[in-house]
Amino acid sequence: MCKLISMVVAACLLAGCHTTPKDVVAGASPVTLQFSCTGSSAAPKAWYVGAYAGMENAVPARDAARDLYCADAFKASKYPRGFVTIFGSSRIEKDNRACDAQGKCDEVLQQNDRMYAAVKDFAAIWTSRHGRALPVLTGAGPGLMSAGNEGAAAAGGPSVGYTTYYDRPDPPAPANSVRPYVGDPSKAFNAFVSDGLVFTSIAQREAAMIRHSAAIVFTPGGSGTEWEIYQAIETIKSRQQTPVPVYFLGDRSIYWAGLNARLKDLVARRVVRQDEIDPFLRFVATPGDLVDRLSKDLALP
Repeated sequence: MCKLISMVVAACLLAGCHTTPKDVVAGASPVTLQFSCTGSSAAPKAWYVGAYAGMENAVPARDAARDLYCADAFKASKYPRGFVTIFGSSRIEKDNRACDAQGKCDEVLQQNDRMYAAVKDFAAIWTSRHGRALPVLTGAGPGLMSAGNEGAAAAGGPSVGYTTYYDRPDPPAPANSVRPYVGDPSKAFNAFVSDGLVFTSIAQREAAMIRHSAAIVFTPGGSGTEWEIYQAIETIKSRQQTPVPVYFLGDRSIYWAGLNARLKDLVARRVVRQDEIDPFLRFVATPGDLVDRLSKDLALP
């Protein structure tokens, strides 16, 4: 705890925020942060736009602290109950061209098509029933993130996005640059986001998405989604975050065979206990079942 307090104080000093040392030591009151959470005319749907600073290890402490402060301010002012957060691949698109002109079909791409439809359907059903209270939140990018935002937007509810910069320059890109992206906020959101945030720091963006979740829905993805899966599992398992239900959408034997095998191996090696993860991990095959079970878990009608 002392180490955590020291890190917060150091970040605040670098960021120019206001803190009273005796308050931190005695725990009499929280550290007070004061930042301006500004948007950008280039991204009118964004409540806050952090400036692009390059790779994560080049992000100044001031900007990382501002990201966290502004994310918490956004949630508190607009969506105080938090979100149903959908994580998933940026590469599973709406039309994955599963079959060629000769009628030969790729089974994996067909599964990807079904998953895109399932994510969109879940977000639409959820938003129509409970989206005003607990809106859908995604990473605001393409692929399954776009599916979640598309479904929420189609249902007429909030369709929130937390994102950062992924707009690569046209080739040839500079080699070994600490600024691999252009940093244009107008390209940060997919077309279906109604409002949200553009973070300077990807680490703060990932942390805020989990931190602000009333429930988490995982859909298939790559290494980025794997990062998010294990971050959520670990912070909840080790009691570093208030427990929230965590769902994995889709046929467990098809979409989650790898995760099942990995979790079983962790348990078999005695590095994770089954009773640590059983209380909050849930596998649900269909969008309708997910809506029903999640509504029950969150005590919603």
